[in-house]
Amino acid sequence: MNIVKFVLFFSAILFFSVELYSQNKTDGWEEGSKYNKHFNTAKVDTIAGKILKVEKKAPMPGMAMGIELIILRKKDTVTVQICPNWMAENLQINLKVNDEVEIEGCKALCNGKEVFMASRLVAPGIILQLRDEKGSPIWDRLR
Repeated sequence: MNIVKFVLFFSAILFFSVELYSQNKTDGWEEGSKYNKHFNTAKVDTIAGKILKVEKKAPMPGMAMGIELIILRKKDTVTVQICPNWMAENLQINLKVNDEVEIEGCKALCNGKEVFMASRLVAPGIILQLRDEKGSPIWDRLR
């Protein structure tokens, strides 16, 4: 009976350790990563539009999933990379198709694709600071 309790206890500890590790693992989202080196504070701009699509995607091979939006502006669409998926889940960020958004960030060439890397997002009921004035990701402080 004691061996069964030990195995159950050990299994529970292992499960919760893996769960906590996987939630906080950034896999390429951390400051100084190849991905974050694409963010240029000298080229910060603001875009606005309507969300056409909300997706979970890895911005670059080997990275953890993140939140990516397709935004419709007056004359074009823009792919916007927001934050790691774990951050969006933990903060319960609920972005929906047809939400009007205003996003501050910069254009970057990421994995051969032009994207807009967000540093601040304003949407209905949401004001989200994603990077500080130096371009450092806020999510590093949430781990």
